[in-house]
Amino acid sequence: MSQSTELARQQAVLAACRTPHDAAAPWDESQACWPALLAARLQTDAAGLRAYQLNAQATAQRVIAGHFPTLQAMLGDDALKALALILWQEAPPSCGDLGEWGAGLPDLIGRHADLQAWPWLADCARLDWARHQCERAADVSLDTPSLNLLAEAEPEQLHMALQPCMQLLASDWPVLALWEAHQGPAEGHEEAARLALQDGSTGDVVIWRNPWLLQMAPAAPADAQWMKALIEQRDQPLSSLLNHAPMGFDFSAWLNRAVAQGWLWRLSTTADQA
Repeated sequence: MSQSTELARQQAVLAACRTPHDAAAPWDESQACWPALLAARLQTDAAGLRAYQLNAQATAQRVIAGHFPTLQAMLGDDALKALALILWQEAPPSCGDLGEWGAGLPDLIGRHADLQAWPWLADCARLDWARHQCERAADVSLDTPSLNLLAEAEPEQLHMALQPCMQLLASDWPVLALWEAHQGPAEGHEEAARLALQDGSTGDVVIWRNPWLLQMAPAAPADAQWMKALIEQRDQPLSSLLNHAPMGFDFSAWLNRAVAQGWLWRLSTTADQA
């Protein structure tokens, strides 16, 4: 990935993401048919609305930059700001907590025709979002006494929960290596990214905190499929999940790693779930 390629990518992103809303339409007094006092009031309201719009745009850009730092390093500030404005227009925040806004950016990147030359961008954005979600999750610690239920309770009555911070990402691109390539001084990003793409390592990534430090690691396909089932089918007892575990999955080996890495939260019984 040469410097000219990187520059071409950023310029293409900027060209693709420019919006026609860069300036508010000026007030034309020659067209006014209202009393002068009302016209002046409307001018004041228009100015206030424009100020509000500019503030909203600045907020959108600041929020997206905070949520997607790796993407910002890849695209540059101006390109990411342009994408933030498009996302604000297409899918504005639905609640007052702006920490919840931004989930739609990876899909926006993935479907944008002018960004298809860099197909790894969407998954890199998904990794940034997964890290953001992990950081915002509730702090809990391993319920060590609940592990005794593995020996005391029947599998049909047993439920297992991972830490609320756990995130999983599957990608056809070496997103972990690309994330690492865009840390540190900017002058080394291009060469590191080129080497990451040449390496071609793909697969599932697990993201978690232990205890507060955010961590990432590759996950074997069977382990990732198992953890995905634990997260998405929390109401299912352990026996049912084990009956549908992926081929080659080693529950004992995974459990040892889950406890050591801080992935596991607690075990409970069906009676506890009620």
